[in-house]
Amino acid sequence: MRNIPKFCSNCGVELKDQNQTFCHECGFKLSSVAEQAPASAPVTAKPMGLFDIRRNYYVLKEKYWDWGSGDILDENNQKIGRMHRIIFSIRKRVELQEVDGTLAATIHAKLISARGAQDLKDSNGELIARIKKKILSFFRPVFFLEAPDGTEWFRAQGKFMGFSFKVYDVTTGNVVAEIEKADKWRDIFLGGMFDFKDTYALKILDDKVDRRILLGFVLSIDNVLHDRQ
Repeated sequence: MRNIPKFCSNCGVELKDQNQTFCHECGFKLSSVAEQAPASAPVTAKPMGLFDIRRNYYVLKEKYWDWGSGDILDENNQKIGRMHRIIFSIRKRVELQEVDGTLAATIHAKLISARGAQDLKDSNGELIARIKKKILSFFRPVFFLEAPDGTEWFRAQGKFMGFSFKVYDVTTGNVVAEIEKADKWRDIFLGGMFDFKDTYALKILDDKVDRRILLGFVLSIDNVLHDRQ
């Protein structure tokens, strides 16, 4: 005996003969329960991680006096990660964390470097890139990002006093991102004891560029130019 469904899936009429192949009402060919495909489970969209390639906008907002800790927000002002500075660290080490606190990457200064070099590492401590400031670039600062083998990948060209940057792919010459220090006038007029926190906006123009690298540029600029630890 075939195990057919109780009702016709085409017209909805009740089926009484378990041996029938076609619906007696509409003629629809019947499939046994075993032959029917199981109902699809609802698909739950996987939340985007901090470095998801679909993210094109970040706001990095420090919470306190240039400590380097704070929240990372998206274009809708939703928290998507956080920065956590290791306070007792002579290398200005900052952790990039997912919303749940999972370590995603770190950036910290090299102990001895005339160019303010910063090492960007993944969650396993493997070097992703090294970011260096160009010597004697004060009013229009320039930062270079190198691969672990020393090959130059990207260049961040700053405007006056390093409040705005454009990030270039050195191979193509294309602008891949823009960085804006949102509180630049506060830094000029209310520095020192009134300097409460830094805020940066990162707009990504190239969907293929590793988000870790671009966030690394932002943290390097903050560490070298604007933090007063």
